[in-house]
Amino acid sequence: MTHLSPFRRAAVLAGVGLLCGALGTGTAVAAGPAAATAGGGHGPSKGRVIAKNGLELRDGPGTAYRAVGSLPYGTVVTIHCKVNGENVHGNPRWYEVGEGRLTWLSARYVETLGTAPRWCPDRHR
Repeated sequence: MTHLSPFRRAAVLAGVGLLCGALGTGTAVAAGPAAATAGGGHGPSKGRVIAKNGLELRDGPGTAYRAVGSLPYGTVVTIHCKVNGENVHGNPRWYEVGEGRLTWLSARYVETLGTAPRWCPDRHR
């Protein structure tokens, strides 16, 4: 870059900076609302049941809680928040789901879609 005029050098560096930011290999320049909610967003997240035989809905974050229903493989649910609960095959996370009556699903068998669920406020954490 020693043969470029100062103006062209600045333009090349700016272009490289924008490209690196767009590819995620550099410093992000301007983060939109989606970036602000990633990993701890304020709204609900979505998840898909990946247990081949379906997944039990429970009254609380563990298998000792009463089963109150089940969801078949592939069902997409709204995840309100997550907590640490009973460890299920190496995963202690449980998702609070449901409309009206809140129930729980083991995160071990739910694939999150989009942003990660936020932590539930002061419960089982």
